[in-house]
Amino acid sequence: MIAYDRLSQIIPADQALAAKALATSLQQIAGITNMSLPVLANTVSQLQTTNNLPLVSALTQAVPANVANVFINSAGGTGTNNTVLIIDILGTAAGTVHTQALTNTVAQFNTMNLISLTSTYTTMANVVNGDYGDPITGPVVILTGPYANTYTNADDAFGNALIPGAQSEISNTVAAYPTQVTTLNQDWGNMANQLVLEQNQQANANLNFSELQANSTSSIYGFIQSLPSYGADTTEGGTTQFLESVANLTDFTGQSIVASLRQTINQTVLNAAGIQTNSNIPSDPNPPLPQANLIPATYTSQQAANIVVI
Repeated sequence: MIAYDRLSQIIPADQALAAKALATSLQQIAGITNMSLPVLANTVSQLQTTNNLPLVSALTQAVPANVANVFINSAGGTGTNNTVLIIDILGTAAGTVHTQALTNTVAQFNTMNLISLTSTYTTMANVVNGDYGDPITGPVVILTGPYANTYTNADDAFGNALIPGAQSEISNTVAAYPTQVTTLNQDWGNMANQLVLEQNQQANANLNFSELQANSTSSIYGFIQSLPSYGADTTEGGTTQFLESVANLTDFTGQSIVASLRQTINQTVLNAAGIQTNSNIPSDPNPPLPQANLIPATYTSQQAANIVVI
C-alpha cells in the first residue's frame, strides 16, 4: 500500500488522504489483502444495506444498552453481568453459601444461652416419639419441667403448652441476642435464596434430576473426556472451582480429577511458551491382541498368473 506522503505527490492531497483512509479501513477486513480488485468490487456490489431501516441505520453501537439489558437481566446469574455460573445451578452440592452459613450458625449458637429453648424442642420430640404416652390416643403425661401436666393427646400438648412456650422462648432469645439473631437471619436467608436461585436456573435449563439416568457409562466417560475443557474455566464460581469442591480428595479418583484439571493449565502455559509435550503412553497393547482370521484380501501367485493369462 502506497504511503500517504508519496500518494499526495501523485494526486491532490485531499484525494490522497481520502484514499489512504479508505485503504486503512478496508485493511480491517480479514483476507482482503489476498483479494483482487475485481473480486472485491463484485463482492461489494452484492452486499445489502440497511436501506428503509431507519432505526437500525441510526444505531451508534452494535447492541443498544436496552437490548443488552434484556439478556443481562433475564440471565439471573451471580457472575459478571448476571452471567449464570455453575454454582448458580449446582452450588448447594459444592457447599456454596451453605457451608459458611452453617459454620456461622454454630459459632453464633455458641455465644448464646439456648438451654431453655433446646429443652422445649427436646420435649416436643419426646411427645412425638411417644415417650410420654401415645401421642394420638393419649393421654400425654409430662412429669417434670416447665410443661409438666397431663394432656389429652399430642395436639393438646403442642397447642396449649409447647408451641406457646417455644414462641415465648424465641421472643426472649431475640431480645437477649439481637446481633446474633440478625446474623443468623442473614445466613439462613442467604441459604434460602441460594436454593431458590438453583431451582429457577434448573428450570430454565430444563434440568430434571428425576429424569436423569444413574450410572450412565456414556455420561461417565463423556465427563472424563471433558475434564481438559473444564479445567480451562478457572473463574470464580466456575467449573473448576465446583469440581474441586465436590471431588473427594481423600481417594485416588477425586485427586485424579483435580490433577486433570490442573494439567489443562500446565498445557496452556507450556503452549504459550512454545514448549511441545509428548505422551510416552504406549498406544498398542502388550501383549498384542489376537487377530481375527479374515478371508484373503490379496491374490496368490497362481491366481495372479491366471488373471494375466485370461
